[in-house]
Amino acid sequence: MEQTVLQSVRTHWRDLRGRTYDLLDVLVDADLNARLPFAESQNILYQFYCMLGTQESWTPVLLEGGMRGWGCSLKPAPAGEVMPIERVRAAMEAADGALETAFERADWLRVFENGATPLAGYYRLVEHESHHHGQLINLIYANNLPIPESWADSWALKRD
Repeated sequence: MEQTVLQSVRTHWRDLRGRTYDLLDVLVDADLNARLPFAESQNILYQFYCMLGTQESWTPVLLEGGMRGWGCSLKPAPAGEVMPIERVRAAMEAADGALETAFERADWLRVFENGATPLAGYYRLVEHESHHHGQLINLIYANNLPIPESWADSWALKRD
């Protein structure tokens, strides 16, 4: 059976985002506040927030060739409260549903007026998610957080 571009993209995204969920599975709510040991460091929650907001803003890239703006549905926890990981997961799962719909509607090899294609736009989304995985790896090591098995396998991570 010949695999279509849609099938390939769908399988690839589910694998990549699945690793993001694997990390959420081994963290506890308080871990979302972990950061690197310098003032400019963003915390773990910021990484998920940025991944989610970009994903939620990406449909026009796939269907029209460019972004209309950036926004994220995940709002901060009220002052004094810790963001529940399940809230992050639920927002990502909802975004995955919307992205799947965009995947189905995309004409993957169409060339937009700006020369971009939906497939190239998908690659950029993957680069963004992978970039944040790299940021998260730094945060995992700096804060001695658990390494999910899928991350150990995919990114060759280990503790000596």
